[in-house]
Amino acid sequence: MNKNDSAEKNRRKIYITLSLFILVYFFSWKATLDTYSFWLSEKIGLDGVAIGIVFAANGFCAVLIKPVYGFLIDRLGLRKDLLFFISLISITVFPFFFYIYKPLLQSALYAGIALGGIFLSMGYYAGCAAAESYLDRFGRLFDLEFGQIRMWGAIGSVFSAASTGYIFNINPMINFGLSSAGALIILIIVFTMKIEVNEEVKNRIIAKDKATIYDIIALFSTRNFWTFVLYVCGVVWIIFVAEQQYPRFFITFYASKEIGHQMFGYLGAASLGVEFLFMMIAPGIVNRLGPKTGLLITGFVVAARFIGSGLVTSAITIGIIKLSWGIEMSFLLVSIFKYLEINFDKKVNGSMYLLGYQSVNYIGTVILSPLSGYLYERLGFSHTYFMMGCTVLFFTIISAFLLQNNKRTEPVIAENAHA
Repeated sequence: MNKNDSAEKNRRKIYITLSLFILVYFFSWKATLDTYSFWLSEKIGLDGVAIGIVFAANGFCAVLIKPVYGFLIDRLGLRKDLLFFISLISITVFPFFFYIYKPLLQSALYAGIALGGIFLSMGYYAGCAAAESYLDRFGRLFDLEFGQIRMWGAIGSVFSAASTGYIFNINPMINFGLSSAGALIILIIVFTMKIEVNEEVKNRIIAKDKATIYDIIALFSTRNFWTFVLYVCGVVWIIFVAEQQYPRFFITFYASKEIGHQMFGYLGAASLGVEFLFMMIAPGIVNRLGPKTGLLITGFVVAARFIGSGLVTSAITIGIIKLSWGIEMSFLLVSIFKYLEINFDKKVNGSMYLLGYQSVNYIGTVILSPLSGYLYERLGFSHTYFMMGCTVLFFTIISAFLLQNNKRTEPVIAENAHA
């Protein structure tokens, strides 16, 4: 076997390994979080305001943990220590929910909220962001497009969405058991994964000099950082805050909660199928038009979804609108990583993603979750979503003038890599 054949074989091997890793991780993550708001509302008995506080606490803990994870990623380079830690935390989801989280929420609400926020952030909220950052980093070493690996996460989510609503009606604790089982498989994959490249390729993707606290602080003095943060505040905040209680809004279009649960699961699976499709094609579009355009496409699609959600009155129409979630996520994630790769030093790539994008996003969760919960109870879902859509449209238009207007350079090909 010649040198090029060996490199291509190893490239395919890494692609399969990373794809399997993200598929199982997303199945494990979604098996818990897809019906999380249902569980809090129907099994624990929390109202909209209390659920908003739960998500705010989760977001607050994620804000504290994500920058730490990002800094560790930049310091560790190709080492997998953090992935091992996240896998081990995730394995304990079932016993945590059954023996600790549920009893605390029922007997000592705020203690349960605090402990749950720490646990879920370490395993899922911050853990997922770290997994995606590793996916981008490892993929670029072998000239693999992030979107074309990350799309398998959508398949893992489809498997979860297609089953969790039905399983929830039987016993929601089964979903948490599936999460733990999936995390065990993840641990095995991480243990057997070998990311080995020559020094030339490594130095093109991973900075020789390790990131320091001063490098992170220096980000706050750059215009690029703050214009990017403005986009996250105006667009991404609303995507995820609105999605927290979107399942509760969705089931109001059906005759019973049970039917609503199942239909939401099926439609969630369909929207993830859309995400899978667009994850395949979004990298080519974003490479051609530039990551700024990809971010603007995301903003306009999000605005249309929430404005539409505030206006429609039928289950069929709201179902069609829900499918746009897959388009939003595809363009958002692909564009984010490409935008950060172009506009920020590779020494702080991990920190920029987990601090400048993920942590800033969760600051929005902390701020807006209680407010959105109040608005849902006070104004209703439809009026609140319409307001959210108009806000996203406003910030998308502003970002069209402020974000950097550039395109991706040619990718680095890891010809001499071996795994």
